[in-house]
Amino acid sequence: RLGLVEHRYSKPPVARGRGARCLGMAGLPGQFSDDAAPLREAGRNTAGDRLTDSVRRWFNEQNGQTLQGALAFVPFILQSAYFEDQLAEDQIVIHRGSGGVVFSDASGFTALTEKLAKKSNGAELLSQCLTSFFTPLIDLINAYRGDTIKFSGDALTIYFPSVDDTKYPTFNGVVPPHGSYGLADIGPMATAVLRASACCIEIHKRLHMFDTGVEDVRLCLHIGVGCGEVSILQVGGVIPPETHVPRMEYLIAGFPLEQISVAEPLAKNGETCLSPQAWELVKDCVIEGRRLEERSDYHLLLRMDESKYTFPTVKYATQLYDTRLDSLFKLSELNVIRRYIPSSVFKQIEAGTLQYVNEMRNISVIFIQGSGLDVMSERGPRQAQELMASVQRACYAHEGTLNKFLIDDKGMLFLLVFGLPPLVHPDDPTRAVLASMQFVEVFKRFELVGRFGVTTGRSYCGVCGSAKRMEYTVLGDCVNLSARLMANAPPLGILCDEDTSRHSTGEIVYKALAPIRVKGKANPIPIFRPMLKEFVEPIGLTSDRKIHFPWYFNPIDGCMVGTKDNVELAKSRVLQLCRVKQWAGITKVMEMLGGQFNKALHGAEVSIQNTAPRQKAPVGSPFADGGIVVIEGHTGLGKMELAEHIVTHCSTQFQMMPIFGTMGPRPGESSRMAIELLRSTMAVFRQLNSLMPTDDVQALVKVLPTAFASSLPMLTELLNGQAIPPQLHQPVDSNNNEIFETAVKVVMSLLSILKKQTPVLVILQFEHGTSLFPSTTREDQKIFWKMTTDLATLVQKEKNIAGLILCREADRTNIAVKQAIETNSLLNLKGLTEENILEYMSNYLGIAEAAVPVELRQFISEVTLGNPLYIRETLDQLMEDQHLRVNQKQGAPVSLKQGALDRIEIAAWNHTQMVGGTVCLLESLDPIEAAALKMSTCFEGPFTLPDLAASSCSQWGGATHFDLLRLYRATQKLIKMSIIDMVDPPTANSPRSSGENPLPERPYGTTQYFQMHNVLVRTVGAAMVLEAQKKSVKRNALIDRVLKQDLPERMTKLAAKKSLQHIPWYYERALRRML
Repeated sequence: RLGLVEHRYSKPPVARGRGARCLGMAGLPGQFSDDAAPLREAGRNTAGDRLTDSVRRWFNEQNGQTLQGALAFVPFILQSAYFEDQLAEDQIVIHRGSGGVVFSDASGFTALTEKLAKKSNGAELLSQCLTSFFTPLIDLINAYRGDTIKFSGDALTIYFPSVDDTKYPTFNGVVPPHGSYGLADIGPMATAVLRASACCIEIHKRLHMFDTGVEDVRLCLHIGVGCGEVSILQVGGVIPPETHVPRMEYLIAGFPLEQISVAEPLAKNGETCLSPQAWELVKDCVIEGRRLEERSDYHLLLRMDESKYTFPTVKYATQLYDTRLDSLFKLSELNVIRRYIPSSVFKQIEAGTLQYVNEMRNISVIFIQGSGLDVMSERGPRQAQELMASVQRACYAHEGTLNKFLIDDKGMLFLLVFGLPPLVHPDDPTRAVLASMQFVEVFKRFELVGRFGVTTGRSYCGVCGSAKRMEYTVLGDCVNLSARLMANAPPLGILCDEDTSRHSTGEIVYKALAPIRVKGKANPIPIFRPMLKEFVEPIGLTSDRKIHFPWYFNPIDGCMVGTKDNVELAKSRVLQLCRVKQWAGITKVMEMLGGQFNKALHGAEVSIQNTAPRQKAPVGSPFADGGIVVIEGHTGLGKMELAEHIVTHCSTQFQMMPIFGTMGPRPGESSRMAIELLRSTMAVFRQLNSLMPTDDVQALVKVLPTAFASSLPMLTELLNGQAIPPQLHQPVDSNNNEIFETAVKVVMSLLSILKKQTPVLVILQFEHGTSLFPSTTREDQKIFWKMTTDLATLVQKEKNIAGLILCREADRTNIAVKQAIETNSLLNLKGLTEENILEYMSNYLGIAEAAVPVELRQFISEVTLGNPLYIRETLDQLMEDQHLRVNQKQGAPVSLKQGALDRIEIAAWNHTQMVGGTVCLLESLDPIEAAALKMSTCFEGPFTLPDLAASSCSQWGGATHFDLLRLYRATQKLIKMSIIDMVDPPTANSPRSSGENPLPERPYGTTQYFQMHNVLVRTVGAAMVLEAQKKSVKRNALIDRVLKQDLPERMTKLAAKKSLQHIPWYYERALRRML
């Protein structure tokens, strides 16, 4: 029904029977779902055996292409370890051996990156430069049997293993492994160092002063060589939020790394420096260069001693016995490789779009230097694994990416990045700083010393290397500066740059420190020390009987934090939105509260009086005899405005005392909910009893039931702030969970006491913030919904308590939500209608509705989708850009520049939640989904699946039904996300129709049409597509439509013509003359 039958392929693969079930959506493209066994070459009794040969060939072809791309991301030693049964997921040390280790650092990449970052096609040009430089470099390394273990930005760590070639069956016993006939074998270790030395000399000869073709920028290498015992470790294994595959990191450790950390800085551009250990092995094989006065035990390499050894002989002998290609990963090990490749990169490899990962983008970078852990000790590997897993959990909890983990002479080095696809957020600088604070707690727990540098800026993010060996990395001035700040940070201290401090949200405050000078910068660099903002204001009832809501001072939705007067701003938003008379949200709320919206309740001087209730809630309302109200909706739709009005109305009119508990948007904030619940509960006791102590701990001592006396020390520590701040808790913290559960039990017990004296309204809120993936908030949501279950159980038992729950999407299986559904008190907030939007714009701008231009109202309605937050942001941006001028005099019209709405580039408003959040949503899509979305923005009207396939997997280009199935899966995901919609086929008079009679009914159904009605997504998505690409998509779709419409008839006529016997005219003439 989706146009599949319109494609006619030569030999379409078809899945039959139960075997088709293994083509689960989670497994496409080219991958079986997790619960299906992988397709093995030997043909075992698995799901793959139930596939037809054509389907099997398709999968093998797709997986084979993926395998070829993925092999470049893992070193040879890792693959050898697998075939030696040393690569189990729980095994840390996967290789112990000896050999030469080379560290090659390139100069000139920073200048190259800075110059190209200013160009519109800078990422493409830089990618070309990197490829042209690293391709011959890695070819030379492989030729000498070197194994590129790690890319450290523009530097390489290379391992030349010590292997005894004389033990190979093919060894002839005449020419020794070093390749020089007539010379004695020098041994495996010396041979490995000789190969490393020969490789370094040839690299300098071929690549010194490499011309990039960019403004006379040239690249040079300076190299350090060491040797000795080494270990290869794999650590990690925590699952990132965007995938189901555990992420592992491998690293090399050993004494040679200490040697090269000294040798490499001693070498200038174009030079190679050998450690004393390496020099001792090859001093009779090479010629020494200039003497090093500062370190006479280290030696510079000038050239080979060509009277004994030459490049061709060493290289030839090395390649003669190189058997590494026999131990490469095969198709059956594809899922093993995934553990070592970032999920976003692997998906691009699967889709055949790896070149699209190279880009210039704004990111926040964290460099961490850790010391105090010796991975070569007996317990070192296990401690490294535990540390890595803890850092991964903290990083993934804030939806960041751990890009590198290295070990050198100074200890451990971590590189973490926030802002890499698909984990892109508007508040990535804040996430990076909060994660760094959590890392500090991790290092404290392990009794290690850590230094942290955080920077924000535009950098190159993409693959670095060649088709044979590459890694995904980040390069640029921002990355270098992060390393410099890390080096200058005090133990367990964090230093940030100016951009990070400027782009962080108000939940973090920064103290400016004295500027410092760093390598590569002419002027001193401003630096800052971040600190969590202390929210000392009370939550709930205050001493002057007013209500302080949690969102006044905590960044629950990130909208108001950092403004000068959060209270006044929040109250003004309640008035602006809740005064919209026909808004479904306020209408439903007032049905439960009774009467009309009263703006006087939200005055600055309104307080709760100790008097009898002024009015009663309507009969059957949750606020009359107790019940649950649930308000669900995305950020900005008005949850908090409605909640503020409900609480204010209930407190002032019904004398219901409010108790608050909020969680989010940061991970592990259950302790904050516990603190808010306890403090706001104590505030209610003080409201009822003026003699109650003002100190929360002292007040708790007076009212705490004796059954919880043993929990008092734990709760005292929590209320006094002696525990770790909520933002810095580990995502999975059993101690934190125990504190929370105890606090909840105490609060529930105190509610049973309070309800005998006064009605109580408990407000619980969970906010996702800018988090993109469900796994990030899964544990916190479990805690939140368990709390709501406890509250619902109490409400059912005690009739004088009401609950108000605020969330993005309610859990329909939860008891509290079920109660709300049964009593018709579940509010699912949607965008404002066009009439609502006009009235809201009038309230927000402070003008009459008639003064709002019609074109402005239509523009706002289309772009903002009726989201009040988006409406405010759009109006503010129009006024800031001076497209819109508002004169608030009575009856004065709004001044809108002529044609202004046609020239506005909405996609440039990345700093707003409307555009920034949309960009992040699109960045989180898989490659095929992103491609489908971008192609959809090219069509103004309805389109079909074959229209999209014409540019991505055309039948005329040899695509198969499975390629179309992948695209179909992508469109279904976009429909589920409300990005595109299924629509009816165009009518005969529509632009899509030719005006002729409709086609006869097809035996397999009609073609399904789609359309993108979401103007915001269309606008932002279209900005990601080049004009040439838009024209190409439309052109290909038109060609495909014409071929489908006209080609069958023409082919029928041609077939009929060919069926007739054809006699050439000259034969026909001759035949007539003969007759």
